[in-house]
Amino acid sequence: MNRNDRLIKKKIYKYMLTGIMTTVALQLGNIVDAMIVGNLIGSIGNGAVSASTPYTYVLQAAAILLASGGAVIAAVMLGKRQPESAGKVMGFCLLAGVLYPLAFAVLSPVAVPLYVQFTGAEGEIKDLIYDFTMVYSLGIPVISFVLIMSYFMNVDNHPAYSAAMNITANVVNLVLDFILVKFTPLGMKGAALSTALGYLVAGCIFIPLYLRSSRRMLKPSLKALGKAKQLITAALKRGSPNLIYLIMTVIGMSIINRSVLNSLGSGYYSAYAVTNNTQAIVTMFLNGIASVIASVAGVLYGEKDFYGMRAVLKKVLKTTLIAGGAIMVLFLAFPQALAAMYGFKNPDILPELKTGMRIFSLSFGFFILNSITQNYYRTIGQTFLSITVTVLELLVIKIPLMLAGLKWFGFSGLFTAIIFSELLSFLIVNLIRIAMQKKGKVPQKGFMAIPERREGEICDLSITAGDDKAARIYKEIIGYCLKEGMPERDAKIMGMAVEELVLNIGLYGYPDKDKKDIDICLSKNDGKFYLRLRDDGIPFDPVSYEPQGRDEDDIGGLDLLKKMAVKLSYMRVINLNNTIIEIDCAKGAEVNG
Repeated sequence: MNRNDRLIKKKIYKYMLTGIMTTVALQLGNIVDAMIVGNLIGSIGNGAVSASTPYTYVLQAAAILLASGGAVIAAVMLGKRQPESAGKVMGFCLLAGVLYPLAFAVLSPVAVPLYVQFTGAEGEIKDLIYDFTMVYSLGIPVISFVLIMSYFMNVDNHPAYSAAMNITANVVNLVLDFILVKFTPLGMKGAALSTALGYLVAGCIFIPLYLRSSRRMLKPSLKALGKAKQLITAALKRGSPNLIYLIMTVIGMSIINRSVLNSLGSGYYSAYAVTNNTQAIVTMFLNGIASVIASVAGVLYGEKDFYGMRAVLKKVLKTTLIAGGAIMVLFLAFPQALAAMYGFKNPDILPELKTGMRIFSLSFGFFILNSITQNYYRTIGQTFLSITVTVLELLVIKIPLMLAGLKWFGFSGLFTAIIFSELLSFLIVNLIRIAMQKKGKVPQKGFMAIPERREGEICDLSITAGDDKAARIYKEIIGYCLKEGMPERDAKIMGMAVEELVLNIGLYGYPDKDKKDIDICLSKNDGKFYLRLRDDGIPFDPVSYEPQGRDEDDIGGLDLLKKMAVKLSYMRVINLNNTIIEIDCAKGAEVNG
């Protein structure tokens, strides 16, 4: 009887959808705005949205830093059974995530004109950039709050609410975009306003539903934040790779945008804007899939379930490569259709744009590897490696290569440079990781940098359906306990309790008797035994469970286990029942004696 990844896979697919939708929420507003204004106002409108993107990213910086980092730490704290600490992280992130954009909203009359001047735009496009960035600045506090809530809802047993909220926000945005741009005099102002209104409507619908849910484990708290500096620092540290990614993107886009505009002119600049927006589509889908690492593997890392982490990484890598391959085929086959989505029809430049988009698509595989590297290393706390791949990929290697490609090979040289920058970034960061592992600065060997569990070190099992396997679990548990030095009486109690818990989960936890999956893990560390049971049945807390209709003298295995336990805890995380029982052999002997 061995461990399988069936239970983890169920969660991966569910959280993958919400990860995509959350990432979509960060970028789809600008993508939709670019499509609408590109078709209704003209390609100059698409160029204006693209030119505004670096500034809107700066406005989103706090939300990305706090949401991505805070959600990872909250997931790890839930995995460690510390919901109060997770609640403090959530409270801090919500507070800071609103104060930052409020400051930008107040300063927008000064900051927006300075940014417009920095772009170097003149004439009509200058006015369009101003209109879009000014209105977006006023709406960013609402957008930031909803985005941060979305991340925390995702790790707190409500991925469906998170996904639905993001879908609703973008549907409302799409509808209002068309109405306000086409049928009102607002023009570009309407495109930005529709984004803020979309988030406002979606937040008003789904955040109250989440707050009233009985499955909610997180309660945001602002109490004693001064004593939670370590948690806050950890959250900021885990979110810093995503913030660095945003900063590098802003710097890179600003440099390349100005270079293309100055060297090739406004026509090629509008063409490059098309590739920027199609790149955003690729990024939001592939990064959305990779974000499962933070949502699911973050909890598993807190639980030290290294088998589960490997299952997550393997499935995410396979899924992203398949999705990336499908998107690459679309770019190779239909570049003109993608350009038409943004209203680009310049017949003189279109052939070069089609060639550039096809070349660009060849970088997707390397982009996937870098995205997974960044997400994975920030999840396990290897922030230096996560930041390194971002800085290499987006600035140190990419910008010099793109500028050189633009100078020597023109428009198509930009996209050839992207391929080499993605490949070199992945190779260099892994060489750095190997060097750090040899010096002992990064634990373990291999890409994952987590312990390898050798056979016999832990008792790690999975059962699927059929309660007939409970008796086999009893024997497996007793055998492991005896091998690790537990007294025979305690070992039998442990086996009986696990058998009882598994039977109860199978009998009462699943309406559909053919779809029950249970993971059981028993390990020994520092003289203590740790038992973890995980299932995806209906919520059931064995800690507070009191069987009805049983005689006082009828003591079951679970009751004896509770008397032996140093610590027994239950939590519903990533929509799984997680029960952890910690047993000290010495205390168990005292109880039995």
